[in-house]
Amino acid sequence: MRRSDQVSGATSRGARAARELIVGAALVLALAGCSGSPEEVVRTSGALADGFEIEPGSGLVGAVFPRGAAGQLAVLRVDGDLPRVFEGYVRQAEELGYPVGSEGGGVDAECSGPDDGEDDQIVGDDATEDDPVEGRFRTECAASGLEMSESEVSVLSVRGLGEADGTGYIVLETDQHSNEVPERPALAAEGPVASPTDDELAPDLAPSTDVPPLHIVEGSELVTDPLPSGCTTGGYVAVLEVTGELMPVMRGYLEQFTDTTGFTSEGLVGDDEEPRVIAEAAGGGSLNALGVAGDPSYVLIERCND
Repeated sequence: MRRSDQVSGATSRGARAARELIVGAALVLALAGCSGSPEEVVRTSGALADGFEIEPGSGLVGAVFPRGAAGQLAVLRVDGDLPRVFEGYVRQAEELGYPVGSEGGGVDAECSGPDDGEDDQIVGDDATEDDPVEGRFRTECAASGLEMSESEVSVLSVRGLGEADGTGYIVLETDQHSNEVPERPALAAEGPVASPTDDELAPDLAPSTDVPPLHIVEGSELVTDPLPSGCTTGGYVAVLEVTGELMPVMRGYLEQFTDTTGFTSEGLVGDDEEPRVIAEAAGGGSLNALGVAGDPSYVLIERCND
């Protein structure tokens, strides 16, 4: 990825970042509301991933999570005018040298939604009122880029989901795939295991083939309702705050993943700061959990039906 000149351009946004710090506390209150713990938005300014900065009008949900081999994923809450905020992240991507809309495989950044009134709470031209997966959102914005070389593939995805009032979420993903397989050492499987609660993680988004359905484990709480994933055949993205200890929570999700019909996993891998569970099913997609240690810690769970 071409970074040397473009990343330096990110420093030109320093003055803007300073201004954002002045109003940051007020924006946190506006975005997170008074719903109590866990707070949905933890930060409204500063660095995100790979040179990106938080756009005004949006705030980071949870943590910035590791993505793939060398990328990162961030979920952001937008307090209004989602297309404008979305365009800001696309503009940053272009300034940083990501191939948005390039011949290398990118698609033009665009937003789509129904034109026949606010009662149709659907996303995109292909959604229907009979599809409950995307019934929460009216607008979808999407931009992506793919750049290939002999040794590396660089990927960018910016996806926005807008509600009827203009608020919504943006999922920003970057990754770099190389010919070298990343080493992810196994973590100790033995230890406390958090028990599942009675609450399903994503009852409206999980496929019916996930039997038994995945439940939230003790010691973790959803930061916001799970979002529909960008996978072709559906799925979800869920951010959880860890209210207990990270490793028992991760073991609790691992135990459920491997109990789900058709899924297998090599267990916990990575390290204590970024533990991962990667589970796959033949013809049934993937089910992954990514932990980020901190105060508090967070877990990202991704279900891709592809």
